[in-house]
Amino acid sequence: MLQKSTVLFAPNITKQCSILTGPGRDYNGLLDAVFCKLLGILRKVVEVMVNKAVIIAAGMGSRLRGYGADLPKPLVPLAGVPLLKRTILSAMRAGISEFVVVVGYRCQEIMHALAGDPQLSDVAIDWVQNKEWARGNGVSVLSAREYVDEPFILLMSDHLFDPEILVKLRRMPVGRDEAVLCVDTGLDGIFDMEDATKVMTQNHRVVKIGKELADFNAVDTGIFLCSPFLFGALEQSIAEGEGSLSGGIRVLAERGSMRTADIDGAFWLDVDTPEAHVHAEQELFRRLGKPTDGFVSRYFNRKISTRISRLLVHTPVTPNQLSIATMLLSFLSAWLVFKGSTSYLHLALGGLLFQFASIVDGCDGEIAKLKFMGSRLGEWVDTLADNMSYLVFFMAVLAGMYAYTGEAFYPLLGGVMVFLDVLGVLMIFLYMKLVGSGSIVSFNMAFSSDVPESERGWFHRFCMSLKFVSRRDFFAAFFCTLAVANSIAGMYWFLVIGSALLTAGIFGFGGQMLRARGALNVDEAKLGEKAD
Repeated sequence: MLQKSTVLFAPNITKQCSILTGPGRDYNGLLDAVFCKLLGILRKVVEVMVNKAVIIAAGMGSRLRGYGADLPKPLVPLAGVPLLKRTILSAMRAGISEFVVVVGYRCQEIMHALAGDPQLSDVAIDWVQNKEWARGNGVSVLSAREYVDEPFILLMSDHLFDPEILVKLRRMPVGRDEAVLCVDTGLDGIFDMEDATKVMTQNHRVVKIGKELADFNAVDTGIFLCSPFLFGALEQSIAEGEGSLSGGIRVLAERGSMRTADIDGAFWLDVDTPEAHVHAEQELFRRLGKPTDGFVSRYFNRKISTRISRLLVHTPVTPNQLSIATMLLSFLSAWLVFKGSTSYLHLALGGLLFQFASIVDGCDGEIAKLKFMGSRLGEWVDTLADNMSYLVFFMAVLAGMYAYTGEAFYPLLGGVMVFLDVLGVLMIFLYMKLVGSGSIVSFNMAFSSDVPESERGWFHRFCMSLKFVSRRDFFAAFFCTLAVANSIAGMYWFLVIGSALLTAGIFGFGGQMLRARGALNVDEAKLGEKAD
């Protein structure tokens, strides 16, 4: 329901307020009285961690209803996930654990569809059926009153949003007679300004709100932090003939109780029309890139992988299945490279297929992000499948070089390098286990932060400058180029030199990284006891 945050002063405020404001307390001076008053104010707005969300999914949604199929609006899929489900999963990602979902139009279909969804099987959802949904969304919000007795997040089922908005909002202090509306002041980035609910704000308070406002400086995002006091404002608004949520917000604004919080450029979108639906999918796919993407991935691989994901997102294919499929593609490319020692066609096809596998390797993460299917197990499946792919492909290059030259020196030298690669990867796996991650990205990102500054000499700077070589997008593209150029020898020496540099960096600084995480710490007292 509601948990107090870890703010240190919160428990003390409650305790001191109960002492200073208790019956029979005599104040010995003005200072005590002022202090007590301040404590009372702080007690009223003490920071809380909101865990419950009310989601409105009751309207007909006539402009989007049936888009792509005869479905009620909350079940219209967006990138393979129904709108309402996407709202719930986004809120869960922000830490919300309890939900009150208000349904109305075609409510049984909506409830049945989500009740049988395995991704929501363990989610606490209270369903509220509002038979008067046609009177306005304010009436729908009011129908959730019996299920809410403390501050809550209020969301619309047809709005997309960055979960980070809720992460910040649910930690925001709110008074018992207040509500907070998240607004977007970046007016140039609003997709459909004509349909947006405009807001005039002043000193972080709502002054006016409505779709027909001519003078405004922000837009309503449909994301709120509310106290139960909102229900009283809605009752007053409905009694005055205004059944919309905006009517209740206007009542609070007139009392000076409607605060605003700027989302500071974070992503959100109201999916209310077919045009907005198309734009929403485009935005979701555009945002699939990661800050850790290498040059080749950013400017080439992603442009292809996202197009493949557009097709896969509407199928039951899972990210783990894609990881395994990518590994099998890499195995096939390895066999072709081995055969390429005597056939240029095989070598070129092997290189091209390895590059294609690198492109498809991005799809598992994209599908996981789009469909909220990411997991620690999935991270490890992807990491293990990737490294098995590299190992088999590298062994194929060594075997191909031996078949091409007939000299045992090449597979022996290459075998030593691959063996060192395996030891380095095992060290990386140990680090990943210590930090609780299944992604090798965690090691790459910590390569600088976990190495003490005193150890960051010229070699560390050299390794940092060559980190891009260890990225799959780069070395797969480079292997592909060499294969098309019919250079099995170039592939071999790139593998040997790259492996030498990689393992030198891992063994050179992996110890410091593990020590920073406590893996190699030695209890000096125990050593002293043994010495005695």
